[in-house]
Amino acid sequence: MVKTKKSDKKNSTEKTRVYEIAREFNLSSEALIKILSELSIVVKSHMSALTDSQIVSVRKKFEEEKAKAKTQTAKKSLKRRKKKKKKVIRAEAKKKVKTTLAKMDSQTGKKRKKDKRRYKEEKQEKHLEKNLELEKVRAEEAGTVKITEYTTPSELSDLMGITLNEVIGKCLELGVMATANQRLDAETIAIIAEEFGFKVETVGRYGAEELEDARMDSGGKKQDRPPIVTVMGHVDHGKTALLDRIRMANVIESESGGITQHIGAYVTELPGGMKITFIDTPGHEAFTAMRMRGAQITDIVILVVAADSRVMPQTLEAIDHARSADVPIIVAITKTDLSTANTDFIKQDLASNNVLIEDWGGDILCSEVSALKNENMNDLLEKILLQAEMMELKGCPDRLARGTILEGSIDQRRGIVVNVIIEDGTLNKGDHFIAGYTGGRVKAIFDGHDKELDSIGPGYPAQILGCNDVPVTGESIIVVESERKVRDVTRRRKIVQRERELHALKKVTLEDFRAFATGERSTLNLVVRADVQGTAEAIEDMLLKLRSDEVDVKIVHKGVGGITETDVNLAVASSAVIIGFRVRPDIRARESAKENNIEIAIFSVIHKVEETVKQALSGLLKPTETEDFLGSAEVRDTFKVPKVGIIAGSYVIAGIIRRNARVRLVRDGVELWSGKVSSLKHLKDDKREIKSGYECGIGLEGFNDIKPGDVIESFEIVFIKRELD
Repeated sequence: MVKTKKSDKKNSTEKTRVYEIAREFNLSSEALIKILSELSIVVKSHMSALTDSQIVSVRKKFEEEKAKAKTQTAKKSLKRRKKKKKKVIRAEAKKKVKTTLAKMDSQTGKKRKKDKRRYKEEKQEKHLEKNLELEKVRAEEAGTVKITEYTTPSELSDLMGITLNEVIGKCLELGVMATANQRLDAETIAIIAEEFGFKVETVGRYGAEELEDARMDSGGKKQDRPPIVTVMGHVDHGKTALLDRIRMANVIESESGGITQHIGAYVTELPGGMKITFIDTPGHEAFTAMRMRGAQITDIVILVVAADSRVMPQTLEAIDHARSADVPIIVAITKTDLSTANTDFIKQDLASNNVLIEDWGGDILCSEVSALKNENMNDLLEKILLQAEMMELKGCPDRLARGTILEGSIDQRRGIVVNVIIEDGTLNKGDHFIAGYTGGRVKAIFDGHDKELDSIGPGYPAQILGCNDVPVTGESIIVVESERKVRDVTRRRKIVQRERELHALKKVTLEDFRAFATGERSTLNLVVRADVQGTAEAIEDMLLKLRSDEVDVKIVHKGVGGITETDVNLAVASSAVIIGFRVRPDIRARESAKENNIEIAIFSVIHKVEETVKQALSGLLKPTETEDFLGSAEVRDTFKVPKVGIIAGSYVIAGIIRRNARVRLVRDGVELWSGKVSSLKHLKDDKREIKSGYECGIGLEGFNDIKPGDVIESFEIVFIKRELD
């Protein structure tokens, strides 16, 4: 028998721990434990030991992942090379065309005339073919009328080519009492049109198709444009700090509470002349709608995630917005300079939400950056340009401009200021434009440095002056040929909007009125004023979400600019509270509010608005009723007292019996009666309360069926204030 040395025996029993393998692969223990579970290797903690075969399995898994990642990188590299090759081929083709044209110019004048005539004939032939196609489309659409909601019988008769009397007669036949200029809803219009053999196609926005067709016919040749990049992510994850570093301008210090309050766009010029337009969207949950609009007008989304945190709800929301808009994502993991940073956790969270970065075998670009220390910022910019190059972004500067309203506000010095981003065409000083329900004429154009410009092209943001009213954030802005067109389209759109609002008021049900009349539902009326349109809308959306079955929030009015006496008068008429966000009341408004006892609440951070209104709504909730047990007495005997009734001779066995408290009579564990004490005596003296261990006589108000052995319990109803969920 061979003896084994103690040291050899000790080495043979040693096993490698989970944390040691994690350190070998530069992973956190948690990330390695997750990979082990995928390999059906169950471990309890980072101190768990692994067998040699298990370690081999882990190493094999990592080798496979590494090989897969290399294959993906190679494929992408091949794709980029093919793309470059295509560009070279295109360039050579263009060169050949230019050479051919140069040779043609060297021909005789007679030959050039012949070629010119032939070209003209071909052009006329193509124009004729196009007209024939249009006639075919018109023939197919002859039985269809395009309408907007709330069209009048007069307008419908013009569209169908049928007399107004016939249309009104048909309305009467269908039981619709309508005049020539009465506006009808879409369903009624469709029924009337079908009676005359027409199909109805409802157009979402009056004039939208016509204006876009006119714009597309206004110009021609496409050119490269800067990518429009939106920065998204959870609040306080470093979005503004990232842009701050890129633009080398301190924005964070000017933001209330360190939270971005407005949506803004900035152009960054890189070495070599390449430009990128950045849109910085607010990260607070109240600005969901603003972030959604950002995703819809952008080409690329930068998803910002802090390395010292995890993937948060608003991060997931940003991912959903980007996916719904079909916009590619580039992940920027920020704050990597912090000692608590753990990028593996972030990548793991992203992978679990189907966001696979290149390092994890996916196709999503990722950069690990530190805005504070300016680390790896060039890598992020290079990846933005690489993504943009693959997308081949184009715009047509020769067309009439079309863009999106990023923000509208009132400036005391300049009037109505509108932040826009131009998606196609060129916006020029002096252009007439339509922006949703309003419009105007461009009086001035300013870039992000407040420098006045004559025009702004596709892919660039700007501030414009000349809008008649503050437009709604997210609306399209489109250039038209005349001021008359602006008036006609905006007038019709305002009419339709007014009809929608009136129709919505008519939909209030009797149940709603009953709820308010019986006090089953309390309402908090609010007048909202903000410095910019987008914030006013965001506050409205946020506050309306606080509604419940018991309490309601009603926005009586919302607007942009300072609080005026008109707002106070409206608050008086509707018993409302005025909410001001980064605006102040003027002197007359302040005095009027004081005289009429109207509260004006001013805020500069969005979540404070939500907290304050939530507290106010909690005060409108009916308090919860709970029972506070005081004491009990056992009935030992009963006495009949003339003109009083039955008196229970009782012994207080617990707590106290109070004369002004409520009581119940319990027999054999069953409650028989509940009410008030009519009299409470000790011997012959009236008492307010009797404590445990004493005898007493108890008279029950309006109840005489009392027997020995019954128990009389004394209790109070306590009202507890409720908090809104």
